[in-house]
Amino acid sequence: MDNYEEYDEYENEESLLAEEDIMLIQEEYRRKRLIESLIGPVISTIFHVGLIIILAILITDKYKEEVPEIEVKMEEVEEVQIEEPPPVEEPEPIEEPQEDVTDPVLTTVAIENAEADDAALEDVNDEAPSTDDDSTVEAVSDVTVSPSAFASPNVFGGRSAAGRASAVSKFGGTRAGQSSLLKALWWLAKVQNPDGSWGNKNQSAYTGLALLTFLAHGETQTSRQFGMTVKKAMEWLASDDHKRIVGNGYANAIKAYALAEAYAMTGVSLLEEAMNQTIRKVIDGQQAGGCYNYGFKDDGREDLSLAGWNYQAMKAAYGAGCEEKGLQNAIYKSIEWLKKEGASDDGGKGFPYANKDGQAGKGGKHTMRAVGVLCLQLFGEGKTPEIKDELESIATKDYENLSYANPPKESLYGWYYATQAMFQHGGNPWKSWNKRFQRELTANQNQEGYWEYPGDYHGGKGDVTTERVYATTLCALMLTVYYRYLPSTKGAIGGKVANGEKKDVAVEEEGLDLIE
Repeated sequence: MDNYEEYDEYENEESLLAEEDIMLIQEEYRRKRLIESLIGPVISTIFHVGLIIILAILITDKYKEEVPEIEVKMEEVEEVQIEEPPPVEEPEPIEEPQEDVTDPVLTTVAIENAEADDAALEDVNDEAPSTDDDSTVEAVSDVTVSPSAFASPNVFGGRSAAGRASAVSKFGGTRAGQSSLLKALWWLAKVQNPDGSWGNKNQSAYTGLALLTFLAHGETQTSRQFGMTVKKAMEWLASDDHKRIVGNGYANAIKAYALAEAYAMTGVSLLEEAMNQTIRKVIDGQQAGGCYNYGFKDDGREDLSLAGWNYQAMKAAYGAGCEEKGLQNAIYKSIEWLKKEGASDDGGKGFPYANKDGQAGKGGKHTMRAVGVLCLQLFGEGKTPEIKDELESIATKDYENLSYANPPKESLYGWYYATQAMFQHGGNPWKSWNKRFQRELTANQNQEGYWEYPGDYHGGKGDVTTERVYATTLCALMLTVYYRYLPSTKGAIGGKVANGEKKDVAVEEEGLDLIE
């Protein structure tokens, strides 16, 4: 009995231990299974990630493009001369010029080097305001009762970049007109002779006209675009033989005109000497009555066409401060003679082309009335009653004939003077003329930049290029009218003609005839 009890206790104890062992074993088994279940996915994940990285590296290296080496070579490119004008540039901001209140002095001329890099103008009006209004730019042709009538300290102030922009806007210039002007300047620069002259005959006249055109636009030897062109032209004119009369009087007058403006705008001493020499011929070659004839002869014949260029030369020289003896007296005589010719007016038929031995020639030519009117205006006599009828004829009859399609005889020659005369006159006549002449010129300019002379050409025999130079300079000068010589608003020069001493001059005839 006792043995069985001991056995049962032992069996129960052994059974209890075995159950605990089983639980431990089961727990250990579950732990191992858990670890085994986790290790597999982790290893697999690491393996696949690593494999992907390795494959990505291999693929990138395999398809990586090689960058070729760049070889840089410097080659010289032949510079090409630009023959066409550049596009119209926008203008610089316009500054209102300060009004000059100083008294002009004959021997003191302020020189202003004009900028050359502006071309077209912003906010340009098609309608031209009356020139009777006060100008925002000083009137460069103002004349006072003073020996220094034309020597304004800012005589060419209107030709600066700001002055041009202001004057064109005020007096009715158009963008198209100023663009045509620039094209003409580029063409003239292109056809300039290597020595600095223009034309193949009577070069003093054509070179003077071309230089006047560049100067009127404010171009000097320091200009960015046309500086070399102007420099060569001035050197050629200044170095020309000034001891003889060139041509029949036109050439010397035009040359003197150009040299005077060039000196006024640059102050170059070489130009002053040349100006004085040519103006000396103008003074000494004037007839006792105040007019001129071919070769500066005083043989009883008076030629208004020839006199007109000499009068313009006088005006420019006086404005440049020329001190040649007798210049003021020559101006007085010119004014008196012009008034006398205008007083013979018969309803707009005054200012005859030529008088002979005191007998007045037939008046009424559109060219001659324009010459007479403008020269008196430039001398400060724009309000004189002697030109009233002539101004009316220009504003009506000549206005109707302002047409390239049906041009009058000596068309451009007359239009050159009449455009300036109408500008000086101002008001509605100027507004009408301004619209028409700009339209005619811009519509009939060759795309290369030159103009052909419409109708009969009276510039002397020459080649085609020389004839085009003559026509182009006249047209271009018309398009500078807004700032070349601003309207005169003051009184006349006044004074009494004195008997000056007259010298004989050597004359050499060459036969240039720019008009008749």
